[in-house]
Amino acid sequence: MRLRTFLLLFVVIVLLAVVAVLVYVRFAGGSLAGITPGDVQLPSGEQPSETPSEPGLPPPTATPATQYLSVVVASRTLPIGTILRPELLHYETRPDSNIALQGGYVFTDIDAVVGQMVKTEVVEGQAILAPMLAVSPTDLAAFGSDLALYVDQGKVAIAFPINRYSGAAYAMRPGDAVDVLMSLPIVRLDPEFNTKLPNVTQRVDDLALAEGRYFLFPDSLEGRLELVEQIDLVGEVSGPLSDQGDSKSTQVQRRATQLTIQQATVLWVGTWRDPRELAQQAAAAAAAAELASQTSEIPVPTPTPLPERLDATPDVIILSIPAQDALALKWSLERGINITLALRSPGDTTVFSTVTVSLPQMVEQGALRIPEKSEYGIEPSMRDIPFPTLDEAEQAP
Repeated sequence: MRLRTFLLLFVVIVLLAVVAVLVYVRFAGGSLAGITPGDVQLPSGEQPSETPSEPGLPPPTATPATQYLSVVVASRTLPIGTILRPELLHYETRPDSNIALQGGYVFTDIDAVVGQMVKTEVVEGQAILAPMLAVSPTDLAAFGSDLALYVDQGKVAIAFPINRYSGAAYAMRPGDAVDVLMSLPIVRLDPEFNTKLPNVTQRVDDLALAEGRYFLFPDSLEGRLELVEQIDLVGEVSGPLSDQGDSKSTQVQRRATQLTIQQATVLWVGTWRDPRELAQQAAAAAAAAELASQTSEIPVPTPTPLPERLDATPDVIILSIPAQDALALKWSLERGINITLALRSPGDTTVFSTVTVSLPQMVEQGALRIPEKSEYGIEPSMRDIPFPTLDEAEQAP
């Protein structure tokens, strides 16, 4: 065999051997070194690392998983002044990386915000944040809002004067509930003239009329014919004259008292003043005091801030009531009806069913017994004794 043929045969054998090794590694899952991944034994409790760390560097830290928390959000867009109700709210999840969640401004319980008022518009799906809520009517100056924000939807605010007796001794505060009591003086009217009875009449002298003389008798009250036993004659009996001595009737009024308005919400007691005006006055007073302290050798004390409380002697109350009740209250004020407020217990939602109180009703139900005639009395008469009242200086204007 020639040397050239021997070398060619040797090269073919080597190539076949290389091909055989490659085929074995590919189909048998082995490696060139004969070591498979399953052959490596690790210490107990350790897992093989997919990417070996560089020598001298700390092992990589695992990224923590994001957590989601449920927060209270608006179910629809809420305009300014909306009182939050459960049907206006629902829960949605927010990641713990949320800025409002990290700052503690969100709410995780619907009951925590029900009954509170939003002082800014809240769009649908937006989380309810603590700065969006108004605290109470007495905190109006804190955010410069308007009293109208505290009028419930479907109601109106109306103001009317009060005094110590009609205003529950000034014990009311914003947020209280009151009932309105009214006493109406009732009289009988002539259906044609719409005037108080009895009517004034003038009799005609027939003889004077026939002779052409003045034929009208003096004015008299229209009464009824009765037999006067003392003179055994029929006479006309009518009501008494007025205190001025004229012929106008002094018909005794029939007074009736009724509970007319229930569960009215007190918005304010005292004259309402814009919180911005109060803030400007406080700032002006502080500036004047600071200027005086700079120009005077004697230190001037810092003025006391304006109190955020009610007037000591208020003269006006503002109520939130339905529009129909507001009309009844306005009519009563214009007619001079006696109005008294009754303070209710907090949270009391009782709807009273009352009966108009009058003298005949009290007598018929046994609440009042008419005293019998007596041979004795007390002098001076009760008509001559003034009703006890406070001094004018102590009364509310």
